[in-house]
Amino acid sequence: MRLAFSETTPDYENHLAPYQVLGFPDDGETAATAFGYGMLPSNRELTRFYLARSVRVDLGRYTESRRERYIRRQCDTLRRVFLPRAQLAGPDDWADMCVRYMNESSWWLARRGRPFRTADLMARLDSPMTTHLLTLTDTSDNSPAALGALYVEPPIAYYALAFYDVRYRKTGVGSHLMSSVIGELQRRGLSHVYLGTCYYEGARYKTRFTGMEFFDGLGWSDDRKKLQLFLSRQNDLSGQHLFDHPSYHEAGPPPRPEDTTLCLTDVPQARHSDSVEE
Repeated sequence: MRLAFSETTPDYENHLAPYQVLGFPDDGETAATAFGYGMLPSNRELTRFYLARSVRVDLGRYTESRRERYIRRQCDTLRRVFLPRAQLAGPDDWADMCVRYMNESSWWLARRGRPFRTADLMARLDSPMTTHLLTLTDTSDNSPAALGALYVEPPIAYYALAFYDVRYRKTGVGSHLMSSVIGELQRRGLSHVYLGTCYYEGARYKTRFTGMEFFDGLGWSDDRKKLQLFLSRQNDLSGQHLFDHPSYHEAGPPPRPEDTTLCLTDVPQARHSDSVEE
């Protein structure tokens, strides 16, 4: 991976010089390479990635929980189909359901100052980031109930987007959709499925699965107590970074050189321009 470091707001008084780490796949590398390094896509073309507190499920350790079985029974009228993106039948009905969801979701609306249209959805579903879909159809009337957009590059997959008919919200259809994706990919022999980030309590639903791991800045960890520490302290980090926070030291020693995941080489030297400041 080729790395770049994009500056964000500095805190000079406390010697904090924040950078967003961006990754670009090198020759012979693919999106799967970036996912394995804890990165997630920052564009739909999968040409640029950003380092984050990524969450994944190790499918070799995943087993369906009691809670997942309960929700599956609540959704027993929904038929699951896993298929390549190009094979979606009745695309207009699915597009209508997805766009309704986008326009009824506070999360989606916060990202856009105008209502979403079908073209906005198709720009996402027709991009390299969507290779496969998992659909849930209500068998009582054959209507679309939920759709998960996936990037699949064996042995890994990325759960990119989720949409569902809000009529099914009380049945836990969102959780059932994610569980269905995880179970389907496990049956197909994949090793990991990446679920996005976890930076606030509302995203902890991604961590409820057995085999959950998250990227902690040093590597992949399944330490749920450490993740809870991160969540509980991240708003207290004004003037310091996590590895210097007292609570991190109480939970364990600070990182050592041998714990690190990256060795920088070939840092470009200054490129001189002919212009001179006047």
